[in-house]
This record gives sequence, structure tokens and C-alpha cells, in this order.
Amino acid sequence: MDRKPVDYGQYSILVIEDQPFVRRTIMQILSQIGFRSIAEADNGETGMRECIRTTPDVIVCDIDMKPVSGLQFLAELRASAEVRNRRTPVVFLTNHTESEIVKKAMSLGVNGFVVKPPSFGALKERVDRLLAGK
Repeated sequence: MDRKPVDYGQYSILVIEDQPFVRRTIMQILSQIGFRSIAEADNGETGMRECIRTTPDVIVCDIDMKPVSGLQFLAELRASAEVRNRRTPVVFLTNHTESEIVKKAMSLGVNGFVVKPPSFGALKERVDRLLAGK
């Protein structure tokens, strides 16, 4: 079955990553994929404010951040009464393969993982899968 091509321009995406270079790189990849609306935040706390402000269609989020980690952000997002869509798909960027962190993320409702540093292909494939359901 052929899937119709995704019109990335109609979707907004939020990148939550505490390392500026990595965040810019991810935003550049997303721009190359075709996203025009890309918001950014430098940790889970600012990410939550950005979610409330922009209502993204997809969130790409690092796990290891201070003061609010990706896991804390995801727990807060899923429980929030302030965001318009607390079921927004979240993809974690990680270099973690420890099963405890993966299990915790799954129990919180993460929608997928992409290994850091993300490649164009890996990020596009994961985002395509999430947008296919929209």
C-alpha cells in the first residue's frame, strides 16, 4: 500500500534540547525534511511553556536535561490541563539503551526513540510514522 507523501509544511514541531549545537542541528534537519513551523526550547520547563503557547503536532525531546528532564517533561505533558493536546506525539532523542529509562519512557507514553545524534533518515522515518496517523 502506497502512503501519500506528507505535507510537512502544514505541521508544527517543537524541539526540546539543552545543547544549542545539537538543537540547531535537529532544527536544520527538520527544515530540510520540510517543516516550516519549528519551535525550540532548552529544557523541559521552557518546553512545557512552548507547548502551551504553540500546540505543536509533534515534539522531539532530549531525555538528559536540567533542571527538567525529558522524562519529567513527558510526565507533566501527559498530565497537564493547560496544554491543548496532552497526547501530542513525543519522540525522545537518546543515547540511552538502559532498559529502565526505556521502560520509564514507555510507561509515560513516549511515541518513539531516535538515537543521538539523529540522522536525517532516522528522524524523518520516525516523524513520518507519527504523522501517518494524523
